[in-house]
Amino acid sequence: MKEFWKSNSYNIVKCLLNQVAITMFGLMIAFATMQNETMLLIGSLFSIGFYLFLTYYMFWEIGGKDRIQEDAGRRKKTPVRGLVISLISYIPMIIMAILLLVTFPHTETSEPAANVYFVVNMLTRALHAMYLGLITLYSPYNQIAWILVCLPAPIVAQVGYMLGNRNFRILGLFGIKPNLKDETR
Repeated sequence: MKEFWKSNSYNIVKCLLNQVAITMFGLMIAFATMQNETMLLIGSLFSIGFYLFLTYYMFWEIGGKDRIQEDAGRRKKTPVRGLVISLISYIPMIIMAILLLVTFPHTETSEPAANVYFVVNMLTRALHAMYLGLITLYSPYNQIAWILVCLPAPIVAQVGYMLGNRNFRILGLFGIKPNLKDETR
C-alpha cells in the first residue's frame, strides 16, 4: 500500500488540481451563460467535454509511460490503474454526493441536517461546476444526479489509461495525426 501511494500520489494530486482548475473554468462559463438556457446547456457541455478531454489526455500519458516501464520489465501490468487513481482522487466528491443524498430527506425536520446539506450542496456545486448547467436545467432537485456526475471522469480515465498503454491515439480515428518530433516517430 505504501508503494502505491509513493508511486501514485503525484497523479492523484494532479487529478485534484485538474478538478479545481476546471471548476474555475466551469464557474466562469456557468455565470456567463446563466441568463439563457440554450447557452447554459452549450457552455456546460463544452466544460464537461473539456474536463473529460483533460482527464483522458492525462491518463493516456500515464498509460503510455507505464507501457514503456512494463516492456522494460520495471513495472508489473496494472490494467485498472487509471480507474483506481481517478476513484481515489474523486473520494471527496463521492463523499459529498452521498452526504447530499443522505441529508436531503431530513432538511425539513432537522436543522443540523439542513445546515450540513446547505454547506455540502454549495461545495458540490462549486467542485462540479462543469455539470452545473445540466443539473440546473434537467435535474435541479434530484440528489442522485450528483452521484451520477462522479461516474464519467473515472470511466474516461480508465479508457485513456488503456488506450495510452496500447499506444492507440483516439484522434487517429478522426484523421488527425499528431505532430511528433522526428525522434519519437
